[in-house]
Amino acid sequence: MTAYPLNIALIVEDIHLPAWQAALLRRLSAQTYIQIKLVLLAEQSRTWSLNPVKFRFFKKIRELEVKLLETTHPADQLVNISGLLDSSFVKLNSAIAKVEYFNKSINLVINLTAKDKLPEYLIANTQYGVWYYFYNSHLERSSRWAGIQEFNLNQNGIVSGVMVKSAYFKQDRYLWISYTSKQCLLSKTHDNLLWKMLEFISVLCQQASDYETGKKFIQHRHLATLVDKLIYIDSICYCALVTENFLILLLGFLATHLKRLINKLTVHKQWVLLKTEKNPIDHFSKTDQSKLLYAPTKGFAADPCLVEEKGEQYVFFEEYLENKKRGRIVCAKLVDLESLGNKVEPIPVLERDYHLSYPFVFKDADTWYLVPESAENRSLDLYRCTQFPDQWEFVKSLLTDVDAYDATLHQYAGRWWIFVNIRPHLSSSPNELLYLFSADSLLADQWRAHPANPIINHADKARSAGALFEKDGVIYRPSQNCAGSYGRGLNLNAIIEWNEQTYKEISVAQCIPSGRASLEGMHSISCLGNTIISDGIYTRKRWRKA
Repeated sequence: MTAYPLNIALIVEDIHLPAWQAALLRRLSAQTYIQIKLVLLAEQSRTWSLNPVKFRFFKKIRELEVKLLETTHPADQLVNISGLLDSSFVKLNSAIAKVEYFNKSINLVINLTAKDKLPEYLIANTQYGVWYYFYNSHLERSSRWAGIQEFNLNQNGIVSGVMVKSAYFKQDRYLWISYTSKQCLLSKTHDNLLWKMLEFISVLCQQASDYETGKKFIQHRHLATLVDKLIYIDSICYCALVTENFLILLLGFLATHLKRLINKLTVHKQWVLLKTEKNPIDHFSKTDQSKLLYAPTKGFAADPCLVEEKGEQYVFFEEYLENKKRGRIVCAKLVDLESLGNKVEPIPVLERDYHLSYPFVFKDADTWYLVPESAENRSLDLYRCTQFPDQWEFVKSLLTDVDAYDATLHQYAGRWWIFVNIRPHLSSSPNELLYLFSADSLLADQWRAHPANPIINHADKARSAGALFEKDGVIYRPSQNCAGSYGRGLNLNAIIEWNEQTYKEISVAQCIPSGRASLEGMHSISCLGNTIISDGIYTRKRWRKA
C-alpha cells in the first residue's frame, strides 16, 4: 500500500516541551513518510489554566510522591527540542510563518499547545487538518490539569483523545477517544495518561498516510471512533465546576492517600483459583459466585488455563513466590485441586530469573505449546512440550524488545493471531492498549501488525483475560476491566468483524465483584465445556486467620 507523505507543521509553546511530547517528536521523526518541516512558536506563557494556588499545591504533592513513594518518569519534565529537529522555528503569528507554511507544502498541523485561536490559513489550507489533544473533556486543552480532577473525585477513568479542526467540516471531529484508568497515586495517574498518549498521534499519522485525501481520512476515523465512550465526556465535564473549590481538592487528595495507607496496613489480599460448572456465556455475569478451588498457604495463585490431555483435566497457573518476588508457571490436576485444596503441591512447569505469569497453553498438530507472559524479559516466548505436563523446551521468541502482557493466541481464517497488551512507555500502564498480530504459521519469523492497532484502547476492556472460544458461530474474547484498579472484573466480548484489515467487538456481559464473600476482583477465566476456572482476589483483615 502506498504511503502518502505527511509534511507536518508543529505548534509548540516554546523550544522546551514536556518529555512525553519530545518522545512523540522522536517517534514521528523516525518515520520515512513523515517530515517535520516547520515549528511554529506560540510563545504562550506556561500558566496554570484555573488557579495558580492549586498548581503549586499539586506540583509539591507530585514532588513529594517522587521522593517518598514508588513513582514514574515525569511526563511533563521539560526537554529542549532544538537539537531534535532540523526544522525552521518561527513565531506563529509572524508574517514569515505564513510564507514558510506555503513554501514547505504543509499538509498536516499538530497543535501541542492549549491555544485555540489559530491563523485562519492553517485551518483553511491544511489537507489533513489541525490535530490537537483534549483531556478530561473536550473543553480542557492543558495537560497540566490532566487526571487531577478524576483522581480527587475517585473516578475510575479519564477520557482523552485527539480532535481535528478542518475546513471540510463545520464542527471539530474526534479522531481518537481513549479511556484511561485512575492509578493509586496522583503522579502515576497524571503520567500514565500522558505517556499513553504517545500512541495516539503516532498511530493516526500512520493511518493518515494510507489516504490520498485528508477528507476521506477524517471521515473514516470519525465514524470508526465515535462508539461507546462519548458518554464519559458529559459525566466528566462537571468536574471543572465541582473542583473549583480548592478545599474539595485538598480533602479529596488527603482522603485518597489516607484510605490507601490504611488498606495497606490492615488488609491482606490474595489471588486464588475459583471453579464452577455452568454455561460460560449464560453464567458469565455471575462468575464471581464460583466456589473456592485453591488458595495457597503462601503467595498467590492466578491466571488459570484449563486443558485436557488423555482424558484428564489440568490447570496451569501462575504461582507467585513471595520470597523471590516473582512468579513461575506450575500446574495440577483439576481432580487433585478439588479433593485436596491447598494441600496440593503444584508441579513446577517453568521458572526463570524473571517474572512469569499468564500461562497460555494450547495444542497445534498434536503438540502442546506454552506462551507465558515474560514482559520483564521484554520478549514473548514460545515453548514446546516434550513431556506433558512439566517438560518444556524453548522454541523461539515471537516478539522481541517489547513490553508484552497476557498474550492470547488463536487460529482463525487460516492464520495464527496474537492478542497482546503492549505499553508504549515504561511509565504507562500495560492494561490499556491491545494489539493484534498475525502470521501464516505459528513458527513464522515475522508477525504482521494489524493496521487497526491498537485495536482496543480503553482501560475497561483492553487486557486479555483468557483464551478465545466459540459458541453458536460467535467467537468470544474474555477481557479484563482495569478501570480504577487492576483486575477489577471481567468482560465477555463478542467479535463481530475480524479480518486482516478490520477488527470490531462488542461487550455482551461483564462480572464486577462487589465484595461479596470478600471477593473484590477477578482478571482471568478459562473454560472447557461447562467447566469454568477463574481467579479472584480475596481480602481479609490482617489480624484474622485465613
